[in-house]
Amino acid sequence: MGGRRRLETRVLAGALKGRALSYPRDPHLRPTMQRTKASVFDSLGDRVRGAVFVDLYAGAGGIGIEALSRGATRVHFVENDAGALRCLEENLERCRVDRVRAIVHRGAVAEFLGTGALRDIGPDLIWADPPYEAGETRLLLAFFAAVRYPLKALLLVEHRRDSVPGDGWRGLEVLDTRDFGQSRVTFVQLKGDGS
Repeated sequence: MGGRRRLETRVLAGALKGRALSYPRDPHLRPTMQRTKASVFDSLGDRVRGAVFVDLYAGAGGIGIEALSRGATRVHFVENDAGALRCLEENLERCRVDRVRAIVHRGAVAEFLGTGALRDIGPDLIWADPPYEAGETRLLLAFFAAVRYPLKALLLVEHRRDSVPGDGWRGLEVLDTRDFGQSRVTFVQLKGDGS
């Protein structure tokens, strides 16, 4: 990657525990902090095992690969950045992940969601870590608040603590929040009404 060294993190638990994952050194792409990842997955517990998991804005795949390691049946990775996609593919190869269990969707999250793909996937858990500076978090929340097809899933959104005002969650059922420095992870129960 142009001679620039990559960042590395590791899988924290499960079948792939200890495997190194590389990330592109790009200021617009930031891997989720290890302590954030540990806290979120510890709070999910056995809910990950056997789940269909969607990793939106997947970057190099650290969250989705952690879900696979902890027993998710299938993970759908959604990413648009070419450098991140290269790292994601390399990380899946390095971890020798069965590609039936790891499906990579190349493209923007808005396009992916606009196709109605979630209806076909039927996810149990959705992780979303939109770029902090692009206002994408609000667009993402507006999309989920407006979903009109059956969708019962837990959505976990990582965002800057001050980036989403209280009314940004209107129409969504917020279950919990966890703060990690300037970041926050908000747990939202999705219940599309099917109309």
